[in-house]
Amino acid sequence: MTGDHRNRARPGTMALRAFLTVLVAAMVVLWVYAFFLAPSGNPDRLEDRSWPAAAEARCLVARAAIAELPPAARAPDVATRADDIDLATDVVVNLVADLGQLSGGTADDHVMIEKWLADWDVYIGDRRHHAVRLRLEGDVRPLLTALPSGSGSFVKRMNGFARVNDMEACLDPGDM
Repeated sequence: MTGDHRNRARPGTMALRAFLTVLVAAMVVLWVYAFFLAPSGNPDRLEDRSWPAAAEARCLVARAAIAELPPAARAPDVATRADDIDLATDVVVNLVADLGQLSGGTADDHVMIEKWLADWDVYIGDRRHHAVRLRLEGDVRPLLTALPSGSGSFVKRMNGFARVNDMEACLDPGDM
């Protein structure tokens, strides 16, 4: 073989080099975007911070109302525990309705807030279902609806949103 023949790249080698060059360039662009151009922070954080402040105040009132009720865990029997859960659930229902009426927030905030409140609706359904199961089946553990992806429950996602937005009082009451 002559030197000219050895220095000539084969078509497959040229294609591989071109692919690797494009791959490296794409990775550089991705990291430049990630470090310098992409928005920072948690995508679930509300832009208008007045809404979470108002929600936190409402949630504190609801927590106080639930704290005044008999604790379900200390009920003398399952029927009473179911009644206590229903009373606390009524407070949660009123809270969610109240949160839905709060003003403020950007258009993007409202989309996230509506999804969060929809998670609360699922949680309320789980609470009601648990009270019914207590009455029909006896001493059973609560069942929480799993996310469609199977990666946790609506309660976990609901609480995560509350934590990201500094609304600790808006976590699930934890009374079941």
